[in-house]
Amino acid sequence: MSAQNPVYRVHWLRTKALQDRWAEELLLVGHEMHWTIKFLAHKAETWLGRTTQNGEPVEDGLRCYAIRQAQMYRQLAEDAHARFAEVNRTFGHNL
Repeated sequence: MSAQNPVYRVHWLRTKALQDRWAEELLLVGHEMHWTIKFLAHKAETWLGRTTQNGEPVEDGLRCYAIRQAQMYRQLAEDAHARFAEVNRTFGHNL
C-alpha cells in the first residue's frame, strides 16, 4: 500500500490543480461578462457624444451616423446582457 500512496498523492495534486484552474477561469469569465457590457455601453455613450462638437450640433449626416452607431452598441450591450443572464443565473449587471 505504501508504494501506491505517492501515486495517489500525485493524482490528487494534479486533480486539485485542474480544479483550481477551472475555478479561476470561471471567475475570469464572470468578470469578462461585466467588462464586455461596460465596454459596449461606453462605446454607445462615446458615439452619442459625437452628435455635438463644442456644444454645437454636427452636420445631419454625421449626427445620424453617430446615433446609429450608438444604437448598435447599445443593442449589442443589451443582447450580451440577455445572453449572459441565460447562461449564468447569478449574473447581475445594470445597463
